[in-house]
Amino acid sequence: MRCWLPYITMRKTLLTVALLLTVKALSAQQDTTSGNYVFSLEECIKYALSNQNNVVNARLSRQSSLERIREYRGRLLPHVTVTGNFTDNLKLQTSLIPDIAGNPDNKIPVQFGTKFSSALTGEATQTLFNSDYFLGLRAAKVYDELSVRDLQRTAIDTRVQVSVAYFDVLVALESIRIVDANLAQFGKTLKDTKARYEEGVTERIDVDRIQASFNSVETERANLERTKGYAYDLLKFSMGLPLNAKLDIKETVNDFTSVALPDSMNYSVLDRPEYAMQRVQVELNRLSLKSKKLEFLPTLNAFVNYGFNWFGGEFSELYKTGFGASALGLRLSWPIFAGTERIYQARQYAITLQQSQNDLSYLDQQIKLQVRDAWTQFKNNYASYLTQQKNIELTQGVYDRVVLKYEQGVSTSLDVISADNNLKLAQNEYITALINALISKVKLDQAMGKIKVE
Repeated sequence: MRCWLPYITMRKTLLTVALLLTVKALSAQQDTTSGNYVFSLEECIKYALSNQNNVVNARLSRQSSLERIREYRGRLLPHVTVTGNFTDNLKLQTSLIPDIAGNPDNKIPVQFGTKFSSALTGEATQTLFNSDYFLGLRAAKVYDELSVRDLQRTAIDTRVQVSVAYFDVLVALESIRIVDANLAQFGKTLKDTKARYEEGVTERIDVDRIQASFNSVETERANLERTKGYAYDLLKFSMGLPLNAKLDIKETVNDFTSVALPDSMNYSVLDRPEYAMQRVQVELNRLSLKSKKLEFLPTLNAFVNYGFNWFGGEFSELYKTGFGASALGLRLSWPIFAGTERIYQARQYAITLQQSQNDLSYLDQQIKLQVRDAWTQFKNNYASYLTQQKNIELTQGVYDRVVLKYEQGVSTSLDVISADNNLKLAQNEYITALINALISKVKLDQAMGKIKVE
């Protein structure tokens, strides 16, 4: 019996481990399905690129364009049709023929055919030449490129939108952290002031002043909490995440303080998906004009068919005997003259092409102006960020010295309140400058076409 103990012990251990892993897996599954998410910025963007409504629709448009290419390819394949009919001649048509046996001038009424007839024919046609088919296939491929560019543009816009919403959440969280720190500092000052007042060292007016400022900070804290809730909802909406899901973020403002100038201002308008989309639109308009000009060319199809015909004076005898028929040939359709509408339609297409070319040139200048504006905004925000970074250190030092002097009885409560207001202002301006610098950097990268989405 002793020789089995190690085996039984090991087996129990394995079963215990397996049970724990199963429970852990089930717990993880419940966490996922319960709608609790903890994401970094990149994870938020990744989720948005898979679930955000505009991205999903752009991806569906891409799939639709692929189906359009297959549609035009399918037009070049043979087309097979089967037609059938059944006829009950309620009254046969009467014709007049000469009386060959008697007087040829006399006309004899006769009826041809049978009361019942039926036919079944199958025909296969193959397009040999049709300019619209081949141009349509080329246009479908160009349209597919347009959908690809649209998907890229939508993904880039979504990335920027999620980044801005994420930074708004960071602002709300950091503002709450700063207010909490101020509440702690101010609460200590208020407590010390009350103690000094009870000892008769200070006046009641000092307690009331600091208490009023403390109450204002508490109200600001409650307002920021509501602002944070809306910022989270906006982020979830930008991601395509249900608003009732619980979302937390992994990062803080400190993870994004390394704002840096761009490596260079070298860029190409060709990197902007909007410019590529407009170039594709020009190509589509050029193909439309070419298709209209080639409408005078003939269409050539080959066909082969085979069928059966049945006849009978009675319905019961209709399908007893059938007569086969088959044909092989070519069909040529050539629109020699179809009025002058095609000429004027071609002129309209030419005007549309010229307009799209003008729009392309205009977009080139527009993108360059956007880059200059984005660069100016970033430089201004970056300079403000560097300044506020220094100011917050100075105002924090001033506040600490004023509080120390107040505790020593050298300064007044008004000095403390003024220093606190200056500190809060500097803190808010620093956070605002930091977030503005980050957002303007993202928008500068977008303007220069440097945001790439796989």
